[in-house]
Amino acid sequence: MKKSLLFEKIDPISRLVEMLILSLAISLGFIVENFREGYSEQIKSEKLISSLLQDLKGDLLRFNEFTQLRKSLIKDVYHFIHHVKKNGLNKNNIDQQTLFAKAIFSWTYFKPNTANIEQIISSGALRYLGEKDLIYQIGIIEASNISLIDRQEREQEFFLNYLQPLMHKFYNFKWLNENYVQKWNTFENSLEEINKNPNIKNEYMFWEKDKNLEKQIINLFENYVFILRSSFVVDYDEYINQVNKTIALIETNE
Repeated sequence: MKKSLLFEKIDPISRLVEMLILSLAISLGFIVENFREGYSEQIKSEKLISSLLQDLKGDLLRFNEFTQLRKSLIKDVYHFIHHVKKNGLNKNNIDQQTLFAKAIFSWTYFKPNTANIEQIISSGALRYLGEKDLIYQIGIIEASNISLIDRQEREQEFFLNYLQPLMHKFYNFKWLNENYVQKWNTFENSLEEINKNPNIKNEYMFWEKDKNLEKQIINLFENYVFILRSSFVVDYDEYINQVNKTIALIETNE
């Protein structure tokens, strides 16, 4: 009986079976855990892609509004340019002050929603997408976002360095601020209020008739609209194209 018990304790086959079962259990545990983590990452990636789709659709709507404002701004600048060409610089002309205000105060800035696309790239979620065209396109739209922001920074640099000093030097804020600041009126309504009671004796601008200054100001605004228009060719049209392409690829792969 003692011999039988001793034999059971050192039975190599039993030990081998136990080790195999233990190894199999550990391996299965790793497989299940890896599958669980992979599945969790897959679900997370799908949610990120879905969120990115909503971001892009929202950005597209906002960007279309932004570009319409840009086109309207270009028209306003040319209205001011044509008025100066026809009438010269006039400090008592309320129409010229109003046109100047519309041309120089209508600055807007567009920033795409990049939170989800940055998380997709940084988290490694791209490897769960599978579709190579979509992975490639996400890289393209990320580059388009960067290019779009860089372009607007160039526009902003021109605005801050050249147009704002012009505004500080020549625009008489007194008449606008009577309604815009003191009465908390809107910018548009404030301009309308000024135009209701114009006075040719009022100094609406702080410039005098000067042909050289007139040429410089006209050229400055011509440069401004050239930069704004070039942005459509350089970045804006391509950005819209890439956003639409990305939206179509995501919807195709849903």
